[in-house]
Amino acid sequence: MKTTRILLTILAAAALTACNRPVKPRFEQLTLDTLLNHPLGTCQVEYRFASIANADKSEALRIIEQSNTNYFFHLEDFEGPAEKGMEESLAQLAKELRIGDPDYASVHDMEYDTSTESEGYVIDSLLCYSIYRSDYMGGAHSNYSTEYHLYSIASGFEYTAGDFFGEEKMEALGQLIRQKLYEKYNVSDDEGLSEQGFFPGTFFVTDNFKITPDGAVFIYNPYEIACYATGAVKVEISRKELEAL
Repeated sequence: MKTTRILLTILAAAALTACNRPVKPRFEQLTLDTLLNHPLGTCQVEYRFASIANADKSEALRIIEQSNTNYFFHLEDFEGPAEKGMEESLAQLAKELRIGDPDYASVHDMEYDTSTESEGYVIDSLLCYSIYRSDYMGGAHSNYSTEYHLYSIASGFEYTAGDFFGEEKMEALGQLIRQKLYEKYNVSDDEGLSEQGFFPGTFFVTDNFKITPDGAVFIYNPYEIACYATGAVKVEISRKELEAL
């Protein structure tokens, strides 16, 4: 009888743990390939949105899916499914390109393009979501960027660097990132970074980071801390280095 009671207690505890375990996201890709005609020419649009197919299984996943929809499609205060977000994004792009505007005539024949794709993965109780953008809308060169978003799959909360690593560690983390840049670009000080195209006076600890099994990766997009020619700046910090902060 005693053994039975113990077994029932263990089973009850296991059931409670299972009930409280956060739901892991299951991704499916929502895609779009379309060509928009506008007064200046054409614009090729490509979307590859990693949607959380089981977002209805938990409030946390619903919150995350809504946040990702707004980030991916460059929407503000939008509430609705990703499919509607895609439609809203295309409508905004058409407005920017002045499609259908009879008063906007041009003899130009420009070929524009915009491409956005995303992916997500779970590590422990965290969801790391990445968005990659590339577009050409005229000018001397194309533009590109990478966005990282880190969430708790238990609550849907999105972490900043200060939230995740601790505000009290931000100064030390900034110094570590700066030292990593010195090593990566084979310089010894800020003057050396300046010669490499950096703007040391504008340096900051970015919230644009992701967590990996080996540590963390911080990324600075073109123009954030360096000129366009320097490209995207990626800084990898090991788990051991983070623990030592």
